[in-house]
Amino acid sequence: MSSNNNGFQEMADYSSRLARVDPQKITLESLTDAANFFVEKLLPVIPKSLIKKKHMRDHIKIEITDEKVTIYFDDTSFYWRFIENGTTKIKAVHFVEGTWQQNKEMVQVIMTEKLLKELEG
Repeated sequence: MSSNNNGFQEMADYSSRLARVDPQKITLESLTDAANFFVEKLLPVIPKSLIKKKHMRDHIKIEITDEKVTIYFDDTSFYWRFIENGTTKIKAVHFVEGTWQQNKEMVQVIMTEKLLKELEG
């Protein structure tokens, strides 16, 4: 009888491990971890208002539903884009885009890490 070096057994083992992974659970956990990491990096660079009013960094929220994870500014959601992109009177700060560009590789690692660990067995 020939040895089983044709790769089919290895692929069958991999497929059986893949079938045991709950994709929705892993996805939401990964997205939540990535969102928490991103918010942690974003908080220190969110500009603070010079006026004694609501500050954006006090209103950033992470919402987790059955299907998605959302990061948003709660009470200041209308105003953050003016700071991010600028206006005719306000210079753009790009705090969200800059934080994303600096940390996107780590966010991707966080999002795939849990799935890879589950597949390893």
